[in-house]
Amino acid sequence: MLAWEDFNLKGDPFATVPSKGGFVWADREVFRRQLKEAFRRSLLSTPSRIIACIWGGWGAGKTHAMNYFSQPEAIKQLIDEMELKVQTLPISIPIIFPMGDVVNTVYLEMVEQIGVDRIIQALNKIESKFESIRTKEVFLEEVSRYMDSRVAEAFVTLKGKKRLTLDRYLSMTATSTELRDAGIARGISTSTDKVRTISGILNLITGTIASRVFLWFDDLERVGEIPGRDIFQFSYFIRDLLDNVPNNLLIIFNFTLYPGEKIEDRIAYLGPAILSRISDIITVQPMSKEDFIVYVRDLLSQFRLKPSEEELDEFFPFEKAALEFIFSELKRRLISIEPRRVNQVLSSALDKAINDVKRTDPVITQTYIEGNLEDIFSKIAFQK
Repeated sequence: MLAWEDFNLKGDPFATVPSKGGFVWADREVFRRQLKEAFRRSLLSTPSRIIACIWGGWGAGKTHAMNYFSQPEAIKQLIDEMELKVQTLPISIPIIFPMGDVVNTVYLEMVEQIGVDRIIQALNKIESKFESIRTKEVFLEEVSRYMDSRVAEAFVTLKGKKRLTLDRYLSMTATSTELRDAGIARGISTSTDKVRTISGILNLITGTIASRVFLWFDDLERVGEIPGRDIFQFSYFIRDLLDNVPNNLLIIFNFTLYPGEKIEDRIAYLGPAILSRISDIITVQPMSKEDFIVYVRDLLSQFRLKPSEEELDEFFPFEKAALEFIFSELKRRLISIEPRRVNQVLSSALDKAINDVKRTDPVITQTYIEGNLEDIFSKIAFQK
């Protein structure tokens, strides 16, 4: 029986649930260019803005794009490609849109991903400017330039305490006794408190340790499935966030459209307060044959044990003719040519070949695909 080494691969390049931290961007060059241009416009201008990324089908790569561009290496590579002079890298906060308790969940997710260490780092950077004047009043005055004075006072007061106290204050788990002992009048409880606090954190960070914050919301099509009250609260949370963080915040919404649905139908759930602030709409189309071939080649190259010595080997263990046949079969079966579907069928083909006890030749030919067609395609969920 064959092993991954026979295929010159470390493992399955087409795993349908790729590693969240995997630093791989396979083709989708048009989509990447669209995002790159949107990021460029954001980085070259100060005002905060919203991008809406719209997909026509499931599995087109929206979550992968969010995870990929949330990695510091990917952000740095993009900035280097654009030849932009950025003193501090942006930071990215990816959030899966929740189905309930929306504002509370989003607030806690943002606080957790930003982290207390980053907040303390930003406060330390401000405090270091006043080493010769160590009064709390001077420090508080400077921090208040970035946020509401009530939030600034809590941060300055808690910075000198145990790290856990600031953590529990921000996560709304501190008891009234803990807050009183720390010198804080009350904790964070209302929607206004959450907006005021998270806005202050974002202004603080973009004014000290990061040039910009990218805030991603994935699976935002769920907004049409939650109660109207939650939609209303989320829309006003985003509106207030933009009002209170007028500079250096980029919000990206990822949607998937339902069959027959128009873009404007899904976005309309967010209301006019948000619609008027969307600056870019990016639609990702299904792959062309050329997109498909390059996508497969790029993923295979990322999983090579040894680099291919000849150009003819760039699709190994697949013959190019086998890949072209798979593409035509996807089309014939009316299966949308999206990354998830492509990954499913190619992973199925590899699985079939590697577990075939009769095989000694690792090359997957068109003839082999044709002979095992139903086995390979039977594993694709929701084909049409």
